[in-house]
Amino acid sequence: MERQDRQGRGAGALSALPAPIETDALIVGAGPVGLFQAFQLGLLEISCHIVDALPAAGGQCVALYGDKPIYDIPGTPVTSGRDLAQSLIAQVAPFKPQFHFGEQVATLARQDDGRLLLTTSAGKAFLAKTVFIAAGVGAFVPKRIALDGIAQFEAPRFSITLNRWTALRARPWW
Repeated sequence: MERQDRQGRGAGALSALPAPIETDALIVGAGPVGLFQAFQLGLLEISCHIVDALPAAGGQCVALYGDKPIYDIPGTPVTSGRDLAQSLIAQVAPFKPQFHFGEQVATLARQDDGRLLLTTSAGKAFLAKTVFIAAGVGAFVPKRIALDGIAQFEAPRFSITLNRWTALRARPWW
């Protein structure tokens, strides 16, 4: 190592890769299934980290059905995607899972010791004893319409995603 430093690469070159975050479990996806998995792990006193491509917990339920009534959740006559996510976040809160939002898992490789090394699109690395994939249909990110010059129309009159129905109802359409 000292030899590399002497070759003019600098001391920082050796530590360019951050040390992986070590955890008992890593959950890919912070939607309802991922949040409930974190709750179940918490009951067993197993710590976990949760990685999700979206900027907040809730997954597709919040992204697509944030304010729409949902009737098929066991034990709940009616809820919305946003309310379901808030309930699950409150349920898992005592176990303090560590969230990593706005990141996609880029690589997954088993190590010689049996643990799994994952890296994310943000450059983070995780070393986990087990991985739970609760990603639904995968990274739920907006897909842009492939038209030249579409960006000039996107805001405020055109939206790729709809975060709240109330905002749509209040928008003037002229």
